[in-house]
Amino acid sequence: MRGQLRDLPRSECVICKGYKRLCGLDRCPIISDIMERFGTKAEKSFLGATPPFVLVGEYNYPNVRVGPAVAGDPELAVKAEDHRFLLERNLLEIARIRTSHIIAKLSRERDLEEIRLSSMSERPVQLEVEIEKLKRKSFFDSIVPPVGPVADAKSVKLSEEPKVPSKIEKVVYDTDLRAVDAVKELYLSGIDVYHSTRLLSLGMLGARERRRLVPTRWSITAVDSMLGDFLKRKVLELPEYSGDILLYKYEFNDNRYVVLLLPGVYQLKIAEVWLPRGLWTSDKEEVITNYENPVRGFELMDGGHYAMRLPVLEHLIRMRRQATCIAIREIGPGYFIPVGNWQIRESLRKAFLSEPERYDSLREALSSILSGLRSRIRIEIPRGIGRLDEFL
Repeated sequence: MRGQLRDLPRSECVICKGYKRLCGLDRCPIISDIMERFGTKAEKSFLGATPPFVLVGEYNYPNVRVGPAVAGDPELAVKAEDHRFLLERNLLEIARIRTSHIIAKLSRERDLEEIRLSSMSERPVQLEVEIEKLKRKSFFDSIVPPVGPVADAKSVKLSEEPKVPSKIEKVVYDTDLRAVDAVKELYLSGIDVYHSTRLLSLGMLGARERRRLVPTRWSITAVDSMLGDFLKRKVLELPEYSGDILLYKYEFNDNRYVVLLLPGVYQLKIAEVWLPRGLWTSDKEEVITNYENPVRGFELMDGGHYAMRLPVLEHLIRMRRQATCIAIREIGPGYFIPVGNWQIRESLRKAFLSEPERYDSLREALSSILSGLRSRIRIEIPRGIGRLDEFL
């Protein structure tokens, strides 16, 4: 299968990232190779903590299968969902922590209600799980975080009371509230996007007649998109930034992130650069770009780009200004295991916590960017920022 893949244009791999099946194969050979390296044993019956993370599949949608991630070690359950902790770990550590869980695929409808209750909790809760048969090895994806082996579960039972924040309880039981408004309310109340994603995926948000299970991968991008659209409207009401050119940087396991903020109206240009001999590339560099302006959204639907947009907009809200933004993600061969797009979101959030480099001229800022990248991409300035000779 790997040989077949090499005969295909690798630019398709960069766009597909292992889940769009553009090559026509049932499973991505690159992801399959990685899956062979990780996993844990599944006992027939055990008591474990759900992180809480729940995987909702896509196969046979809308008749999808649901499985909570259950860890025998409660400490691992906490670490698996602590994204700030994971951001400081290397890829092998992240993969081992995340794949130490069993995905207990539910077989009974009444077990789903137990999982919904556990998913409302702000901390891991104990589940009693009885396993029938191990179905699949560990699972890796460019959007969904790594998960451990999948096993059919005879039964799943909540063995302790979940600790549910009052705001979550309110929106879950409000069956007249639209899903987009529920996600917005949770965000404004300080509930993190990962919790909202879990609730949306399990069909616990929105008007009663519209609630349904949503595959995990879809719900991750949906929450980023809904919150991004909400924050974008807020940003467009703000005055334009008029200070120095600001440059923010951060690096995560051979992912180099650079964000440039320029005076002007809000626009966002994204460049995603995959260096040669990387996870999805052969001996040729591959570049994907995306763009949005005040009127139009992204030209390309890409979950990673929505994950990049959210922290950019969050930072503009904190600045109380709108600005023209260029965000670059350069991915080298050292990023050899996909760990999900949470690292994109959290890397940019971390970048914005640092003190930015300040420049008077665009020429100096671009020189600093290019000196820190291995690629020699041509950086295009978004349209409509005014006279470029003011910055050059």
